[in-house]
Amino acid sequence: MPDIPLTLPQRQFVFSEEPYPAIVGGLGSGKTRAGTMRAVLLLLQNKGVNVGIFLPTYDLLRLRAMPGVEEDLAMMGLKFHVNKSEFKIDVAGYGFIIFRSYDNPSKIVSFEVAHSIVDEIDTLPMDKAALVWRKITERTRQKFDGKNTIGVVTTPDNGINGFVYHKWVKLQQKGYVLYKASTYSNPFLPKDYAEQILANYDPVLAELYLLGDFVSLNKNKVYHFFDRKKHHVQRVLNEHDTLIHIGLDFNIGGTCAVVFVIDNNVPIAVDEFVSHDTQDFINNLTRYENKKIIIYPDASGKASRTNASQSDIGMIRQAGYQLQYNPINPAVRDRINSYNGLLSHGRFFINTDKCPNLTNALETQGYDDRLEPEKFNTHPAIDDWVDSSGYFIAFKFPVIHNRPNLAQITGI
Repeated sequence: MPDIPLTLPQRQFVFSEEPYPAIVGGLGSGKTRAGTMRAVLLLLQNKGVNVGIFLPTYDLLRLRAMPGVEEDLAMMGLKFHVNKSEFKIDVAGYGFIIFRSYDNPSKIVSFEVAHSIVDEIDTLPMDKAALVWRKITERTRQKFDGKNTIGVVTTPDNGINGFVYHKWVKLQQKGYVLYKASTYSNPFLPKDYAEQILANYDPVLAELYLLGDFVSLNKNKVYHFFDRKKHHVQRVLNEHDTLIHIGLDFNIGGTCAVVFVIDNNVPIAVDEFVSHDTQDFINNLTRYENKKIIIYPDASGKASRTNASQSDIGMIRQAGYQLQYNPINPAVRDRINSYNGLLSHGRFFINTDKCPNLTNALETQGYDDRLEPEKFNTHPAIDDWVDSSGYFIAFKFPVIHNRPNLAQITGI
């Protein structure tokens, strides 16, 4: 078997004999490779057992986990057969590596494994992560001449409020051992990889995603980098603005729209208005005559209906306006990260006089008891304004996650 190069954190995790080892690290630190290598090692050490690898979606299993295991097995000269339809790999003479998604925890049933690797569990809210953990522990019960283990591989996405911090740091339970891996521990990344993360994320998240540190993500307001003086400009719409961008949040009685221009690749909020419903919103667009308008709506408007025959988005399209949106709304976390990334790097501005509601929302929205951004039942509300502008920000200026593929980390 060839000598497989591993970083120190990877080696500590791969060869750990603890029942619940976790490697928590930054983006590109080699966590996923540590997970696949541990899965293969456990299979080789315990002939006849099965090992499970769990990820949030089947797309990630198909694109990341399975190719990673195949590469590891080929590197070791082992014979194997891939069953893509059943998401498992048969390693000749040893056992199966079974791949499962935990997007629907109730479907983690009807199989047993001796060992499990759980990848990116800290991307989940605390309650769902706890449920996923319980379901996986129920499956990790295959009997063999040894002890069952569950290893965790993750970025600390929820910081000190997340499942991993609670389970591995706060509770101080026996057998729960934490290994930290920073992005800088991986010598095989592109030279400018860390610089890209620093440029895309606000300083708090950059610390999380580079060092793998557990940080506080809600010690202040949601948009904690917003400063009405620092981010204010006197910019207004003028006759030279031929193109405007409008972020839109659908609500009966309070459809909120924020109008942006883009100067030198910097978004500037220059106007806002409220409409009663989608038809009223369309009528209000006549105020921007002689301008090309691109609308960035709440994607759920595909299904919402202001009238009996058309979706809200369909009504806007039929009125002749261009729309840009993803089939599914970006995660709330991604919208917030995009916003805070621009704010912290001085790449977002707002005319606070023309946009008083958005200004107030950015200054005041906090977190609720579940550590999620506050939501309100009456409309318009502060969350409607940050949502409407956030759809535009997340679409035009998304955070680039910079999660490298295996080809970028050859050797680890």
